[in-house]
Amino acid sequence: MGARDELTFDAERHEYRFLGGIVPSVTQVLAPLIDFSRVPRDVLEAKRDLGSRVHEACHYFDEDDLDMESVEADVEPYLQAWMAFRAETRCEVLQVERRVFDPMLMVAGTLDRVLRLDGKKVLVDLKTSIATPHTVGAQTAAYMRLLGDATVAHRAALRLRPDGSYRLDMLTGADDLAVFMACVTLNRYLEKHTREQ
Repeated sequence: MGARDELTFDAERHEYRFLGGIVPSVTQVLAPLIDFSRVPRDVLEAKRDLGSRVHEACHYFDEDDLDMESVEADVEPYLQAWMAFRAETRCEVLQVERRVFDPMLMVAGTLDRVLRLDGKKVLVDLKTSIATPHTVGAQTAAYMRLLGDATVAHRAALRLRPDGSYRLDMLTGADDLAVFMACVTLNRYLEKHTREQ
């Protein structure tokens, strides 16, 4: 049994555990790079809820288990964007919502998709945001590191839009992994000093 088999996930708490101990997620590790302090809490929560429901609909669609009647009106255009992307690119979905973990870094996460796109394996993060978040480079670099599959050599963010269109942004930042690793170091430092207080 490998380390990934020892990893558990509590969806309600959004909490990863390894051998009983809580493991930070990629999102938590990258939190110092994101400032939502100016966004009203209700707006932020509504956006998170929409993103979760869009991800869920796309997940069921990819597993051929989606009841189209169950798709809510505000989710439908984003799902249509995902369906259009799949049809137009003829990509092959290789992995869906894959849980990943690095026992050396003690960080876990769930990547959105690994696709075969134009003959290449691409790790793709689905977004419902208007613009590509500046943290997505570090986020996808983190997932690639945690996945540990050298055959997946490309990263992208796919923005699903409320008008049913989409935009694929390839991510090539040379320092993306270094940014993630710096955040891992910062997370460990803060965790250690919090425990000591």
